[in-house]
Amino acid sequence: MTRAFSKETPKARWTIDLWHESKARWTIDLWHESFRAFALVGHGLLCNRRVMSRAFFFAATKNLLLASFATLSLAACGDSSSSTSTGGGGSGGSSGECPDNLTVAKNSEFCESTPGDLDCTLVTGSFKHQLCGVALPDPPKELTRSAGVLEFSGSGPPDVSCFQSGNYPDKPGTPQDVTIKGFARIFSSGCNSKELKITVHRVQPDGQLGEPVGSSVVTAADCTDIGEASEADNCDTRWECPFEYPGVPSETELAIRTENPSGVMRWSPLVQYNIYVPNSEIVDGSWTTDVRALAEDDFTVIPQTAIGSPITSGNGAVAGEVHDCGDVRLLDAVVDIDKQKKLLTYFSSSEANPVPDTSARGTSPLGLYAALDVAEGPVTVAAGGLVNGEFVSLGQHRVWVYPNTVTSVTFKGLRPYQVP
Repeated sequence: MTRAFSKETPKARWTIDLWHESKARWTIDLWHESFRAFALVGHGLLCNRRVMSRAFFFAATKNLLLASFATLSLAACGDSSSSTSTGGGGSGGSSGECPDNLTVAKNSEFCESTPGDLDCTLVTGSFKHQLCGVALPDPPKELTRSAGVLEFSGSGPPDVSCFQSGNYPDKPGTPQDVTIKGFARIFSSGCNSKELKITVHRVQPDGQLGEPVGSSVVTAADCTDIGEASEADNCDTRWECPFEYPGVPSETELAIRTENPSGVMRWSPLVQYNIYVPNSEIVDGSWTTDVRALAEDDFTVIPQTAIGSPITSGNGAVAGEVHDCGDVRLLDAVVDIDKQKKLLTYFSSSEANPVPDTSARGTSPLGLYAALDVAEGPVTVAAGGLVNGEFVSLGQHRVWVYPNTVTSVTFKGLRPYQVP
């Protein structure tokens, strides 16, 4: 496409002519009167094909520059249609309009068991792919495993084999009663994960929390010397409390809610999805996993850092990590949700105190992401990345956002309860 610009003075009128390779011509006239208002007129003949045009512009006040930006999508003329690759890294979207302009992620056949409806009103030009009804942007680079982190580290190529139809995990087997054991890990700020209420729930098909299983437990009133010690900013020593939670069914889709017990004002509600206890990992009636504790201040401070304001009262957030089929954190994965949000952000590489990095276009070695200021209700979250130049699936989960709560989803490959 070529452009010609002309300016007539003193009328302060700009004319922009655009010619497409198809010989189609558009003329855009912009004018103003005392720098108070202006109009845009576009016209052209495009071989009787439909033309989409968009204009983004503003009028400046007196003595300031009048500016405009127009983007035109011009249909080609001729006997056959033309297409233009819009992707990067070897795997961009196709030509046309949403959803046809989004490439479907490789190894996404499992989506047939929980199909999603893509909302094209949320799709902008930065989205090039889709997975299970969720639009995703181009990743910045090829996926790599995180080798230098303290937890969930690994080497070698990313393991995405569990998404291949011949390598799906077995469907859930017969449940057993299990005791979950682990530690209450502090997400960002805080020196002692004391007095944290923990409740395990079943998950309903629409993502809502179902009935609780077992009975809620609360960590000790002080975990100094009985918890696990580590270094952390603004702490002499960080103490993370142990917990045990009996009466949990294995081979079942579960979620864990952490929050304040009655009379305590320390923790923000957090719901961890994608909890699954395989019978093969039960040892002497127990299964080991950790839960997350989110300080009340972090529910306000993290959004304030990322979007300049707290989360709207009654809304929540969706956050978590991206791991591969081997449960190793992934670098340069991309994530998004199928609902409106104020911002999708990734995080810095500090394991002790991760903070939002709004300039990042993919996950850091921690694999962290967050969609901020999301309305209450059902949400599908999906992740993908580049492997050998192809955009591949890293999973999807159907969850629920609760008021003033963080919904946590860590991708760990295709789960047995998701197998079609």
